[in-house]
Amino acid sequence: MKNKVKFLLSLIDNTNAYTGKFFGFTLILMVVGMIVLEVFRRYVFDNPIMGIQDVQCAYFGAYYMMAGAYTLLVGGHVRVDVLHARCSPRVKAILDLITFPIGLLFLCVLVWSGWVFAINATWLKGVGWILEVDQSHLRLPLYIAKWTIPVGAFMVFVQSCAKFVRDLYFVVTGKALDVVLTREVIV
Repeated sequence: MKNKVKFLLSLIDNTNAYTGKFFGFTLILMVVGMIVLEVFRRYVFDNPIMGIQDVQCAYFGAYYMMAGAYTLLVGGHVRVDVLHARCSPRVKAILDLITFPIGLLFLCVLVWSGWVFAINATWLKGVGWILEVDQSHLRLPLYIAKWTIPVGAFMVFVQSCAKFVRDLYFVVTGKALDVVLTREVIV
């Protein structure tokens, strides 16, 4: 049983690590590619790309949603450290266990409402496929960006559950639950 739990936690961690690294790499490409190109075209040639800000906003929103689980994996989310930072590892785990239901409730609402939001951008009952696009001349497919909301929130939900299992194990046994991770992915 313990090996199955370790395998599942490893699968969750590695999936979120690879996803986070992928979106981090594409963020670099976007900054170098789209933003530098846009600034260059705007100020050197006085020929801006119309609608590029819409593309950038949609990508940054998708990046934000898809990088959330990775940020949780590496402990990068903001928390109130006034109390948390001064506690022992066991007390930190207990505090995280206590606050877990609040985060879980938020994530469930975000997954559900994001699902409805994305479905309505993709398919309407009685109408069929609508595949919503923005109003600029680029006709950016908004439904793709909207699907990152429930997918990203679900990934954070799963990573939160993995953290809950680790914290619970640590509080009960006093030992960390060692999981085989692809270290070069996380670092």
